[in-house]
Amino acid sequence: MRLIFSLTAFILLSFPVNAQEHYQHSAPAAVYGSEFTVFSQEMDAGMNKMMDDMHAPGYTGDPDVDFLAMMIPHHQGAVEMARLVLIYGRDPLTRKFAEEIIAGQQTEIESMKRRLEILRKKPDPEPGGFPALGGTRGPVTPAEK
Repeated sequence: MRLIFSLTAFILLSFPVNAQEHYQHSAPAAVYGSEFTVFSQEMDAGMNKMMDDMHAPGYTGDPDVDFLAMMIPHHQGAVEMARLVLIYGRDPLTRKFAEEIIAGQQTEIESMKRRLEILRKKPDPEPGGFPALGGTRGPVTPAEK
């Protein structure tokens, strides 16, 4: 049973390009108008760029370095998606959420860049000395400890 599941998952995940090619935006465009078409094209372009940027560094053999090198463009993609919602979105709560995503992701991106720089220098001059993020949004404050 496990073998069948694994083979099925492998086959389905081996063809992500086909899945994207068959996805159509025509129904939402009919409801939301041509602005949705522009939004969806920009969103797709951003997603493709994010995926390319995530895989560009390649693997180094260091899971920590590889994780950060891939997560930075992933978070930059989230910022870009949120920016598009601010341009095209109409719902005030979704727009507020997009603003919060931009602020939070930018903090996380900068933290990941700093940590990646330290890890690439080897050895870490101050193991355990780099400030971790509190939760998912920003530096730890005394109240969060």
